[in-house]
Amino acid sequence: MTATLLFAQGCGNRMWEDGKDTASTTFDYVFDTAPTARPYHDTAEIPVIELNYRAADTLYANVTREELTRESALFVRRFVNRQDPGDNAIFGYVMAEQVADRLVQHGMLVTEGEPNVTDFSYAAGVTPDDYRKTGSNITGSTKPLPPRAAKLTGSYVIGEDYVYMTAKVVRLVDSAVVSAHNWVLPVTDNIRQMLPQLRIDEGLTPTVKTSFGQ
Repeated sequence: MTATLLFAQGCGNRMWEDGKDTASTTFDYVFDTAPTARPYHDTAEIPVIELNYRAADTLYANVTREELTRESALFVRRFVNRQDPGDNAIFGYVMAEQVADRLVQHGMLVTEGEPNVTDFSYAAGVTPDDYRKTGSNITGSTKPLPPRAAKLTGSYVIGEDYVYMTAKVVRLVDSAVVSAHNWVLPVTDNIRQMLPQLRIDEGLTPTVKTSFGQ
């Protein structure tokens, strides 16, 4: 009888240790009913949007006023699968939108649609030397210069545990890369939902035998 009381008291201490209710854990421990299999990825998700926002912050910080201005249109392209450029997974669109949205918050002129033909050439009477000498639209310059448009492009490579991301801000008139950044995203369940090639069978296979032969 004494042994039984001590056992019960020990369980009680475990269930309320540090003020946390761990009764279900103790129940599984005592009666050995813990699950024999569990999903590969934790249900707690990494804040992917925050990682993309940080990447956008870096992209923005590396663009100088002499390269682009707040009046420079920035066109956005979906990020492409480097291993399969024809892959049309929603992942590429969502990642590009998150980075672009953050650039909007910084005041960049993200512009929908396609660039104009004139965005790929200098205005009449304007040369690259004009921008190098005076900068673009700098107050007090003797020659106001039209803003130069750019595009946000990106790509990704799918690894086993991470998706390797890269993004660039490219000026259209001369194809100059004015900013670039690389970062990684962990392969979470949400990432898998956006990349069909990473989706796995939702069923769980027991890791121990559940039946015995004769």
